[in-house]
Amino acid sequence: MTSVPPLQSIAAGELLQHVSRTAYRGSGLFFGQDGTNRYDSPAKAYGVLYLAFDLPTALMESVFHKHRWHLQHKRTIALPEVESRMVRAVGVLQALQLADITAPGVMSTQFGLNLSQLASRRYSHTQRISKNVHDLLDAGGQAQFDGLLYPSRNNYPAKCIALFEHARHKVWVADDVDLADHRDWPDFVSRNRIGIVKPRATRRPPPTGRSGP
Repeated sequence: MTSVPPLQSIAAGELLQHVSRTAYRGSGLFFGQDGTNRYDSPAKAYGVLYLAFDLPTALMESVFHKHRWHLQHKRTIALPEVESRMVRAVGVLQALQLADITAPGVMSTQFGLNLSQLASRRYSHTQRISKNVHDLLDAGGQAQFDGLLYPSRNNYPAKCIALFEHARHKVWVADDVDLADHRDWPDFVSRNRIGIVKPRATRRPPPTGRSGP
C-alpha cells in the first residue's frame, strides 16, 4: 500500500450492534485474535471486534453467515439457537477513526484487489488489508486508524466495522438484549421468511411391568 485510505469518522454517541451468545451477558467486549475471521490479524498479533450499524447486517454477518438460502426451499433457525443469542448494543464513547475501504477506487488502486478476492472465503487478502491499516502510524507514532469500515459480504451494500483492540477504550456495552426481544427481530424474520423450529417433545416410554401391590 503506497497511500493512506480515506478516513471515515463514527461520531461519539452512535449505537452499534454485535450479536453474541447469552453466556457472555454482562462481560466485556471480546476482541478475537485467533485468525479465523475476515479482517483478523494474520499473525494473531492483535484483537478485532466486528460491529454493524443495524440488526439485519449483524445477524447476516454472524448467525447466518454460512447460509445457503439460494439452495434451500425453507429458511429456518432452531428456537434454542435463537434463545442462546443476544444483541450487544455498543455505544461509541469517542469518535472512531476508520479506514474506509468502501470508498470508490480504494480496493483496486490501493490494495490491488477485485470484488472476488474481497468476498472470498479465503481470508488472506482481507487479513493483509487489516494488517496494513493496523500498522499505519501518524506523525506522532500513534495508530492512525481505529479499524476498518468494510462492505458486508452477506448483506451488501450495508457496511460493517472491524474495530482494532487498541481502540477498546472508545466503546462500551450499553445494553445486552435477548435476540427474541430485540425490536427489529420480528421484522427480520418476516422479511426473510424465516421459520422458527421448535424442538420436538420427547415422548416418555410407556410403563413396563406392574406397579403397586
